[in-house]
Amino acid sequence: MNENILVLVRVTPEKSSNHGHLVCVAGINENREWRRLYPIQFRYGDKSINFKKRDLIDVTLAMPDNDKRKESRKVIKHTNLNSQLSNDKVREWISPLVTSIEKLNEKNASLGVIKPELLDVEIKINSTEIYDKQTYFSMAGDYLSESREKVKMPVEFRYIFKCKDEPECTGHKIILIDWELNELARNIMRKDKDPDIIKEKIKKKLFDDMKTRDLYFFMGTHFRFGTWIIIGIFYPPQPEKTVQKTLFDI
Repeated sequence: MNENILVLVRVTPEKSSNHGHLVCVAGINENREWRRLYPIQFRYGDKSINFKKRDLIDVTLAMPDNDKRKESRKVIKHTNLNSQLSNDKVREWISPLVTSIEKLNEKNASLGVIKPELLDVEIKINSTEIYDKQTYFSMAGDYLSESREKVKMPVEFRYIFKCKDEPECTGHKIILIDWELNELARNIMRKDKDPDIIKEKIKKKLFDDMKTRDLYFFMGTHFRFGTWIIIGIFYPPQPEKTVQKTLFDI
């Protein structure tokens, strides 16, 4: 079966003994149904993935071999449709899907989008080296098999937040595995090795600056444990407010 998918998530690559380096890709189809796509192969420094976030891709899909999550699909082939959506158009696609982790649990979902109320962050520096081998880690779970190379990410970043407009939400502390975090950490570590400076710069970008944006979290569940992970973030500028004119303004 073929579907057109709006790419919303590209997770930091992991190394598989069977498939090389793999990237988890997630998005929604034209019916606004969530899809988790495997396997997308990747080699660091190569342009082997020919699409970015907000791109529309045409994907030939099959049911996965060993992933029971209802949104997961196996990728046979994909084609970039060379039609990247604007931030406003992406917001239009995802806004009707915004929910809370509590409601996602009720639906037994494994993918979803929420709007967070940011409270704090927790940052742990595991290493200040930037070798490629340290860009791959297994905190997102063993997606395809249990024979996975275990390498910690140099930086572990957790958001502390509540789901907006959800009275049942008592708060969450959840790790972020968005590719952008990985690249941000690598770029900072090329210049700075002091863990305190690294933490300060990451916090400014991913916490302080995010409070000024229209922030969305794309959520996904761990393959084995079912726990929630922030697999991607979307943070366009705040939408412009339409000022309604009164008779006195005309």
